[in-house]
Amino acid sequence: MRCSLLVLLCTVVVAGACSAASEDFPVSADARPNAAAGECYCLFTLPAQFRTESFQEMVKPARTSWDIIPAEYETRSERVMVRSEGRRPIETAAQYRTESYPYKVRGERTIKEKIPAVYDVVAERVMVEKETKRTVKLPAVFRTEEYRVCVSPARTEWRRSECNVTNVSYNSDTRVEGDACFCAVTVPATYETRTRQVCVEKERKIEEIIPARFEMREKRVCVHKESERKICMPAVYETRTRQVCVQPASVRYQVIPAEYRTIEKRVCVRPESRRRIEIPAEYQTRTREICIAPARQVWRRTECNMPQNVSVEKPIEKQ
Repeated sequence: MRCSLLVLLCTVVVAGACSAASEDFPVSADARPNAAAGECYCLFTLPAQFRTESFQEMVKPARTSWDIIPAEYETRSERVMVRSEGRRPIETAAQYRTESYPYKVRGERTIKEKIPAVYDVVAERVMVEKETKRTVKLPAVFRTEEYRVCVSPARTEWRRSECNVTNVSYNSDTRVEGDACFCAVTVPATYETRTRQVCVEKERKIEEIIPARFEMREKRVCVHKESERKICMPAVYETRTRQVCVQPASVRYQVIPAEYRTIEKRVCVRPESRRRIEIPAEYQTRTREICIAPARQVWRRTECNMPQNVSVEKPIEKQ
């Protein structure tokens, strides 16, 4: 803040308080000159420098002018056809005579006469219903037969028995329990008779043919077919009259000569023309100011009176 105040003060009183420095520093938007302690710089605005020069300015550009030379005419006589040569047709009518001639009214032709067919009624055996087949289902045939079934097969089992102990040596102190004797006994197989149904003939299907059924009916039969007979008819004529051209119509032409008259006519001897005239451009000498060096601002080191509240030893802060 102090530095900015110092720069503003130097700019206002630059003529009386500061002396011009020998070195200029260009003004930068983001920096100021690097100043040491005790140095002062002021912002100077240097005016633009101009020089005067003369130049040629075109007042009127070069142009082309045309001088019109009028056409020349003279009167001449000329023979002009008023009506061209023509022809007038003179017609001579045709001459006719009447003559008779045979006219065929109807030409020779052949007509066909139809002979109707002859029919007779006869008896005919007609099939009313066609032969058909019907499938008949025959049930299976069974018979009853007997067979033996083993109810209990032969086996060996232990059975309690009362026995007297013989052929066995034992001491007198040994006691034999009388109800503790068992014997292995073979038990024969046991059978019983049973019945069952046995299929003698399996179930099957047979086709039963139902014969066709016929009836006697009367039928109209053509004995002789329809025919036709051709009959030739002669041509028929009649007498008619007609006009015959003896001499055809003719045309002859009568020539009508052309008509002329003399007229006076204005004729162009020499057509209108133009002559080209070149007019040069016009110039004037004028002066103008040319800028040699534009106005600019620079920093210059100056000898200024130091403010009392600023220390020389302290470096200047950059804003």
